Amino acid sequence: MDNLEISATETTPEIKFDFDSHYFLFGGESYPEHSDEFYRPILELIQKYSQNELESSATFVFRLTYFNSSSARVLMKLFELIDEMGENREIKIEWHYHEEDDTMEEFGEDFSDDIENANFKLISYSDD
Repeated sequence: MDNLEISATETTPEIKFDFDSHYFLFGGESYPEHSDEFYRPILELIQKYSQNELESSATFVFRLTYFNSSSARVLMKLFELIDEMGENREIKIEWHYHEEDDTMEEFGEDFSDDIENANFKLISYSDD
């Protein structure tokens, strides 16, 4: 599969998928006007990847600083898909949040509650 790189914009996150190293990054802010349109091809790529690479472990990194409610719905779909992948292979999820951002920490905790088949790790960072 061809790798995917989407640069961040004012309203959409940076997306980097390196299929060879099984590394997937979501970073920045996510409040596109049409979240479903923006995320549809991304979800389709992950669905395709989940069917092809059954042996390999994968790491999903989320470094989101803000997302709106329509992005949250898409993220829930994404986490369901990632969790299903974890039934057949090792999956790591890293949820990065600024140490002073209680909201993003709580979102990470909420998302982790629904994950049964992947290793979900909350990681705080500071400005240092």
